[in-house]
Amino acid sequence: MRVIAGKAKSLPLLVPPGIRPTTDAMRESLFASLGPAVQGARFADLYAGSGAVGIEALSRGAQQVVFVENNRRSLEGIKTNLENTKLAQHAVVVVGPVLGRWPQVAVEYGPFDIVFVDPPYQSDDWQQIANWLLIQREGVADEGLVIIQHERSQPVATACKAQQSKIFGQTQLDFFYIHQARQEENSSE
Repeated sequence: MRVIAGKAKSLPLLVPPGIRPTTDAMRESLFASLGPAVQGARFADLYAGSGAVGIEALSRGAQQVVFVENNRRSLEGIKTNLENTKLAQHAVVVVGPVLGRWPQVAVEYGPFDIVFVDPPYQSDDWQQIANWLLIQREGVADEGLVIIQHERSQPVATACKAQQSKIFGQTQLDFFYIHQARQEENSSE
């Protein structure tokens, strides 16, 4: 694994054993979709794993990335990757389970322009985190974007419909544009 583009382009990323990283091809497609929206963005990488997505955002000019992760090996990998890419000065690493830490992170570091969510595929966290981000819009900027990575056979159960999806084999990225969701709500009243 490596950083795809930006300041840290081509630098290798450590992936701790047992972690399912977002592949280079998926990150390349994700960031091609985001385009210049990453520049200067406040970005959250939830269930950060190796930190590859958040590090890619920093490399491409995100103002700050907050990584939230509970796994000790993953946390060590994120810190090593941030040091090796020399991007640590714009990063905050929050230790603990996302469901336990998100309310505090949302208040302390938010609102976020872009929130990337990639829980373990067999996790029961989906409903709660989708509710916080997409329904209550906790910690998400008014014109924000929430991207949820999940197993294709396990759709995200939420009242909101993704405005865009990208499929990579058995994995899917769903894009929820908060401004569009608000406009749709207002037009239906």
